Amino acid sequence: MNTSEKRVSFHKLLWRLGALESKDQILKQYNVTSTKELSDAEIDEIIDRLKKGMANKMNTTAEVRQWRSNTISLMNKCGVYVTNNDWNRLNTFMLDPRICGKLLYELQVNELKALCKKLRLIAEKNEAQRRVDIINGISLN
Repeated sequence: MNTSEKRVSFHKLLWRLGALESKDQILKQYNVTSTKELSDAEIDEIIDRLKKGMANKMNTTAEVRQWRSNTISLMNKCGVYVTNNDWNRLNTFMLDPRICGKLLYELQVNELKALCKKLRLIAEKNEAQRRVDIINGISLN
């Protein structure tokens, strides 16, 4: 497959996964802004990653679905996934290397458990900050 065909394949996989809006974030991980700037090895790596993600998305167990649901619930508590089907915001958040650097459907159970732990800590920190803000607001009045 030549480079042009690889770029087309990349875009088709993004479309099938419903992750077209995450293209910029994926490319950002490779320090590029366009698929034309990717080397053959990099685009092969991305295509393999997306194909694995597609397989994960299609062949999920009940346990994986449950942990994905837990993750989305926690994202809601953190204020990331406030509007249903706002996958762009959720994907952008998840692709941040400090969070996990992957899309939701790419994660296995152990990775989802680790992500849920991080999200619980973020939610607790947000709640603690909200309480402090309320207390400070009351004391200032």
